[in-house]
Amino acid sequence: MERKKKLLIRKIVQIIIVVIFISIAQHYFIKDKSSEIITSLVTKYNTACPIMISNDIRMESVNSLPNNIVQYDFTLVHIQKESIDVKALKTEVEKEIMAISKTNPSLELFRDNNSTVIYNYKDRNRKKLFNITLTPEMYQ
Repeated sequence: MERKKKLLIRKIVQIIIVVIFISIAQHYFIKDKSSEIITSLVTKYNTACPIMISNDIRMESVNSLPNNIVQYDFTLVHIQKESIDVKALKTEVEKEIMAISKTNPSLELFRDNNSTVIYNYKDRNRKKLFNITLTPEMYQ
C-alpha cells in the first residue's frame, strides 16, 4: 500500500511538471493573443507528438476542437488503470491545474480568449483514466 501511495505521489509530481512544461512552451510560442495563434500552437505541438515529457508521461497529441476548445492528450506509460486510485490522482492533478491556470502568465492566452482546455489522460494500455476540463469561468 505504501509503495502505491509513493507511486501515486510521483505521478502527480510528474503531471505537474507536464503542465508547467506546456505553460512554458505556450509562453515561448505565443506572441499574439488570437485564436489563430492557438491553432498555430496546436499545429506546432502536433508536429512534435508523440513526445516523452518525462520518463512516465507521453504527450500524444494536442487538438483544436470546435467552440474554442483545446485538448491535450497524455499517456501515463508505466501506469495501469487497475493499479492506481484514479479518483485520488485526478483530484490532485485537478488542484494543481486550477492553481496554475489562474495565475500563470503563460496561460494568459487561454484566459484572454475564454478558451476551454481539456487535459485527457490514459494509461499505458490506452484505457481512459480521466479528463480535466478547465472552462473560462474557472479562470476567475
